[in-house]
Amino acid sequence: MNRDRETAGFLKKYPGVKIGIIALILLLVVGVSSAFTVEKEVQVNLEGKVYTAKGKLLESLEEVLIANDLPVSDEYKYSAPLNTLFKDVIDVQIEKKISGNILVDGKTIAYLSGGATVGDVLEENGVKPDEDDKVEPGLNTPLTTKTGNIKVTRVSYVETTGIKDVPMKATIAENPGLPAGTRNVVQVGQNGKANMKERVRYENGIEVKREVITSDVIMPAVEEIIEVGPSTTITMPEAVQVSSVTGNVNVEKSATGDGSTSVNQESGFKGSMVVSATAYTATGSGTASGTTPQSGRTIAAWGGIPFGTQVYIPALGGVYTVEDRGGAVGYGIIDIYMDSEEACQTWGRQNIEIYFVE
Repeated sequence: MNRDRETAGFLKKYPGVKIGIIALILLLVVGVSSAFTVEKEVQVNLEGKVYTAKGKLLESLEEVLIANDLPVSDEYKYSAPLNTLFKDVIDVQIEKKISGNILVDGKTIAYLSGGATVGDVLEENGVKPDEDDKVEPGLNTPLTTKTGNIKVTRVSYVETTGIKDVPMKATIAENPGLPAGTRNVVQVGQNGKANMKERVRYENGIEVKREVITSDVIMPAVEEIIEVGPSTTITMPEAVQVSSVTGNVNVEKSATGDGSTSVNQESGFKGSMVVSATAYTATGSGTASGTTPQSGRTIAAWGGIPFGTQVYIPALGGVYTVEDRGGAVGYGIIDIYMDSEEACQTWGRQNIEIYFVE
């Protein structure tokens, strides 16, 4: 009570103070009222077109845009938050968000983003690429209407150790002393063996690359050395790298088939085995597959090997085709068609290694 009387006495004694306080209150009331009624204008750039938006100072940007028939939607991004007071807004940029799909982990995730980069899109959608993962387009690529799909490939590495095949190579040279169209194997080639430590790269769980880290040779590969007569065409499998060709020789490559049987990644062949090889010559009839037998092409094999199977025979320096059968041709035996009885007798019976091309 005493304090109230003191205040009243003070105001009576100094009436100017009382007048000042009243004026200040009136000023505040007028100021607040003005904030609710005074309007301003700003420029709004909507996808390249400029509009003028008018609104009250204490309205939100969202309220002003709606009042001026300008879009307020999750499909757009704004240069200022929609809840910003209009008094604090200078100019407004409105752009449509970018849409597309994220392809990751076998899923398709649709995105609608106002981010600046591809990395922003992934972060918004909870996709976290590891350091080795491949992102296309790259994380720092600006996000535009042309971005479209974003592909994330999961990349991992595994180190393996084991005994692997070392593919043979071949040297082919013309020998003018040989009849045209003939060939002579000077050295029979053979794949080698090595204990290899490899780094294997997987993309989305699929092996895409092998890198040899260390290789300790157990058995070295033997180079195939073949001499041929002038103007001779010789067929070699894709798996054998022909390191040198000299003279008038045409080398053709035999593909590794239709993919019905998997190719060994180390050797390049679909398999190999040691067989007992005999020889036969003209019988006066066609082969069991209906073809005419031909030296340098036709062999007979057991029923488990389909007609048309191609076999590389290093001992003969070429690719042969299974076209025939034979009464004495059981498992592990092949019969090679040759031009004459003399050639067959010279060949006799030999244990040789063959490689399945297809």
